[in-house]
Amino acid sequence: MHLSRAVSAVALVSLFSVGCGEPLPGAEGKATPQVAPELLSQANALTTNIYNGYPVTVSGGLGSLQTYYLVNPAPAAKLSFTLRGGSGDADLYVKRYAEPTFTDYDCLSDAVGNTENCVYTSSVEDDQPYYVLLYGFEAYSNVTLLAYYSHALALATTVTTGINQLSRTVYEVDVPAGKKRLQVTATKPAGINGQFKVYVRQGSAPEVPNAVECTADSSISLPAVCSIVNPVEGKAYVMVEGVTNVNTLSLRVDVLTK
Repeated sequence: MHLSRAVSAVALVSLFSVGCGEPLPGAEGKATPQVAPELLSQANALTTNIYNGYPVTVSGGLGSLQTYYLVNPAPAAKLSFTLRGGSGDADLYVKRYAEPTFTDYDCLSDAVGNTENCVYTSSVEDDQPYYVLLYGFEAYSNVTLLAYYSHALALATTVTTGINQLSRTVYEVDVPAGKKRLQVTATKPAGINGQFKVYVRQGSAPEVPNAVECTADSSISLPAVCSIVNPVEGKAYVMVEGVTNVNTLSLRVDVLTK
């Protein structure tokens, strides 16, 4: 699968339903990097594993190459790769099944700065390998690379699921305008063992432990409740983390008018 280079603020969708989107306003198309193939091969030989929902802080010099590898651990409606924060300018290339190059990738996000997104929105099956290439268009430091799969969750709807120890599952909800409170409630039935934590963030998925707006811990209170006052219209993200295995838990998101 080969896509033409992403340019400016255009969102591209491939036959895999891969989106390259949401670059910073005013982003301009960048020249295709000119890097010796042997340097790319050396970077691929040093590929680092990354894990669903666990952010990685990355830094690199001008023209630097770093590669990462994720095996998607479960079927999901969406799988996202993002860069956020830090300084400088890193570009994000992603490809399923094989290492991306500068001319062969599923998704390229090359905004000015470090707000980069590559999103798979269909055919996200379990145990499939995904490869990430970071290119230093400029030197960059303290940038967060996050890969996570997510599920849509309707407001005022209870979803029942289970979660394994150390696993992280993200749900995304659409928050309407004019609401006074966003409230996330997670609980488990009486007699069910296990502990979990809930993290909530608006605009982007939680990057635990730093980029989180609200945290609730089932070992402290049950149900575990997170509230955000005067939520912003748009996407809000709820991450559930298994402190231990929990066979059954229920999750619900409500928006309140007072």
